[in-house]
Amino acid sequence: MVKYKEEILKLREDGLSYNEISDQLGCSKATVSYHCKRWSLNDIGLSNTHINKKEEEIKEYYKTHTKKETAKYFEISESSVTRYGNKKNVKLTIEERKKRNCVRVSDFRQRLKEKAIEYKGGKCIICGYNKSNRSLDFHHRDPNEKEFGIGHSKILSWDRVRNELDKCDLLCKNCHGEIHDKIDKSS
Repeated sequence: MVKYKEEILKLREDGLSYNEISDQLGCSKATVSYHCKRWSLNDIGLSNTHINKKEEEIKEYYKTHTKKETAKYFEISESSVTRYGNKKNVKLTIEERKKRNCVRVSDFRQRLKEKAIEYKGGKCIICGYNKSNRSLDFHHRDPNEKEFGIGHSKILSWDRVRNELDKCDLLCKNCHGEIHDKIDKSS
């Protein structure tokens, strides 16, 4: 362990992470941690200019996203998001909370639609259209069996959504409109 001490301390002062030092020197992360903690270099990340530049960006992004989303976006751990984002001290206004909630709901619905489209084959069953998810609809074959609209559902389990999808066909907006025109003319 002693043979790495000077190199570890130098690299840590240069702002490298435990993982980067471990990879560069070929030693364990525990060895890096041991020396950094012993010489009080374990919290050097905040003084790192790379993080200082991103700290404000992280705080702003975190205001409208979850901890998990922020960590993934900035490629840092969730505990780093808490530390750099300083979330506990941020008081959101009513408007900011509404905006954040709208973003979350919109993101959830978009991910749900993507998953549902993939589940139903990814293209219109009549013409094969697959260029834009916005232009794809779920058409209930029998309206009497319809429990809820896929796009208008509240947060439901994937099993319930999948059961409802099994009653539907995936159609592009044009083909969907033509089917409803035929239904309306026959009524």
